[in-house]
Amino acid sequence: MLSGAMLVILALFLAGCGGGSSSGPTSAALVTDGTPPQSATEAADAALLDKVLGRQEAAIVAYGQVIPKLPRRLAHLAAYFRAQEQEHVDAVMKAMRGLRSTPEPEAATIEVGEPKSDRERLEFLYEVESATIDEELGAISSLEASWPRSLLSSTVANQAQHLTLLRQELGAGQFASVPEPFENGTTAPPE
Repeated sequence: MLSGAMLVILALFLAGCGGGSSSGPTSAALVTDGTPPQSATEAADAALLDKVLGRQEAAIVAYGQVIPKLPRRLAHLAAYFRAQEQEHVDAVMKAMRGLRSTPEPEAATIEVGEPKSDRERLEFLYEVESATIDEELGAISSLEASWPRSLLSSTVANQAQHLTLLRQELGAGQFASVPEPFENGTTAPPE
């Protein structure tokens, strides 16, 4: 008669025996993976986030082109905004992974041009932030999943704060520097 330990070993051995005739990936592999395929809704949300991601990455590049031309204090402020934009990119990429999608943003470009003064550089950064807000708000209204909408709402709020500081640097007073009640990225920089 077999001892208890031998029975356990025999049971483990038999449990490890396979029943398939193929050594390649099978439907059994999909079952053990546990990841369901991406839904059409997830794919649509991922496409919207890809577009936002392209805009955000272009904004980072634009900041990188302008920062070296700013005086130290303004360069520090712009570098801070750029770092926050990178955090937005990282969060959107994480959201895309949550939608079972690999980020593949279309390469967007933002033409910096030749701003000749610090004011023109700040106005350019103001326009970059405003257009990014507009892009993100457009995506928010079309996203199906609630958590990417919340994420983009958070990034829009952060960028509206950037607009406040840029307005102040452009000479707006305390109240004039506060964003509109429903900031949508279309408010012009102060004169």
